[in-house]
Amino acid sequence: MRIDLYTKTILTVIALLLALIVLKPIFQPQAAIAEGNFGSIQFSYSGGNHAFFDTRSGDVWEYGDQGHFRNHYKVRELGKDHEHGR
Repeated sequence: MRIDLYTKTILTVIALLLALIVLKPIFQPQAAIAEGNFGSIQFSYSGGNHAFFDTRSGDVWEYGDQGHFRNHYKVRELGKDHEHGR
C-alpha cells in the first residue's frame, strides 16, 4: 500500500508542475518585441497627416492622406520645437 500512496503522490506533484508550466504564459505573458529593419519605427495619424518616427535616430517623416511626402525633420530634444527640413 505504501508504494501505491507514494506513486499517487509523485504523479500528483508531476501533474501540478506540468499544469503550472502550461498556465504560466496566461498569467505572465511576454511582451511583444518587433525585430528587423522597422522595429524602431512608430506610426501616428492626426488630421490628415501620417507621421513615422524612428526611435533610434529621432527622424520624423510626414505624409499626407494621399501618400504625398510633406516633411522630414529630426527630433533633437523632447518638449522643444523642431526645425523643419534639417
